Amino acid sequence: MDIYDKILQSLPRIVSKAWLVNRFIQDEKGGVRPKITPKYFGFLVLDQKRNIIAFNGKFMRIKKIKLIIPLELIDEASVHMFSNLRIKWRGKKGIKYNAVFQIGELDALGIAYPSRKAAEVWSMLINRKISKKYKKKSK
Repeated sequence: MDIYDKILQSLPRIVSKAWLVNRFIQDEKGGVRPKITPKYFGFLVLDQKRNIIAFNGKFMRIKKIKLIIPLELIDEASVHMFSNLRIKWRGKKGIKYNAVFQIGELDALGIAYPSRKAAEVWSMLINRKISKKYKKKSK
């Protein structure tokens, strides 16, 4: 058992500060439609009891967004570009959704800044969670 399995077994909820950077939709024909996304700042939560990943964010305290991604619909979580976490999941009627997050790491003063290490940890946690629970059921 490694550190990722220990974290998944010991914590019911894992929370990090994050920025939602980009979203786009890919239909079954392969066409990509970007969604205009200002940079939302909020919290990315892996809730193991409800089996979801949730993002609650705000843009300049005016516009709010709540994004809920069920774990059983996630196809892949990977590190994209340099320090971004990219999550791909399936939707209705063959539509694939993509969201790109910058995961924040807190410094000594409690200020969050984008971190590649934090994105890699989130990618490993999500991939471990979906591979153990949902991939076994489908076989």
